[in-house]
Amino acid sequence: MKNLILSLSIIACVALGILAAEQQQKLGLKTEQLAAAQQQLQAAQAELKEKAAEIEDAKLAEQKNKILQKTLTESTSEVVAQSKKSEQLQQSLAEAKTNNPLHSMAAIFKDPGMREMMKAQQKAVLGPMIAKQYADLFKQLNLTQEQSAALKELIQNRMLVGADVGMALMDDSLDASKRADLTKQIKDQTDDINNQIKQLVGDDNYQAFQSYEKTVPDRMSVGQFSDQFAGTPNALSDTQQQQLIQAMSDARNSFNWTSGLNQQNAAMNSDMGSLLTDDNINKFEQEREQFDNQFLSRAQSILTPDQLNAFKDFQVSQLKLQLAGLKMAASMYNPQK
Repeated sequence: MKNLILSLSIIACVALGILAAEQQQKLGLKTEQLAAAQQQLQAAQAELKEKAAEIEDAKLAEQKNKILQKTLTESTSEVVAQSKKSEQLQQSLAEAKTNNPLHSMAAIFKDPGMREMMKAQQKAVLGPMIAKQYADLFKQLNLTQEQSAALKELIQNRMLVGADVGMALMDDSLDASKRADLTKQIKDQTDDINNQIKQLVGDDNYQAFQSYEKTVPDRMSVGQFSDQFAGTPNALSDTQQQQLIQAMSDARNSFNWTSGLNQQNAAMNSDMGSLLTDDNINKFEQEREQFDNQFLSRAQSILTPDQLNAFKDFQVSQLKLQLAGLKMAASMYNPQK
């Protein structure tokens, strides 16, 4: 689960930002078109009334009757045309306001230019995050600046593999065979990058790297909690942070997870569309709530009573965010739903 929810959240947030800008631009254009059509309709209706009044005041004659009929026919046709155009624009505008953007999200990922833009934005997010979460590992392995930079780039590339192929998997036109090929592509590319990491740091350090990576999700969680209360009476000491990370990692590894969403590197083991089902998400929610409640008893020996209460609220908010990300991802991977 360590990279799954993070990758899905990054994809969803970047995509929604781009889609929101695109929808807003379309909405503005359609609003302008509607306003112009309504102005033309009002002008045509005013002209019709004016010409009708002029003809009524004129002397009754065959020529006047012909003029009247022609004028009325032309003006009425214009009014009808503008009225229909106005109705069409109003309907289009209403659809633009109410359409669920998640149903059209997959179309964004089919555009190579859009995918490159999203990839660049993902790099901007991942760079600082990796530098912060892996800083202790770089020190632990006693790496040089050049080695640390190379390792950081490899970790980033590995994360981008899942995100890039994950975007491709959101195409609902793919059949089961193509989805299986893309899933295998994630595994092959990830294995290749892991081999490069092993060559870079050496066999012994690679084992330390693998052990450290198992704690990264918990380091991120504890880091977020610590940042929230920095400078307050509930601020965590460095010792508390390290103890909480270790306790959380031990508890997570010993918990009996059954949801496919809790698998490590889940995207390499199954199709994300079939994994992100309502049943799986509900099971994840139930197991996460159970895990959080059990872990609070361990945290009592590390945190003060006030810190423990704050951490309990933090757990609830984190679960809500994760569920929102999973449900959003489910809508993008299964747009037909």
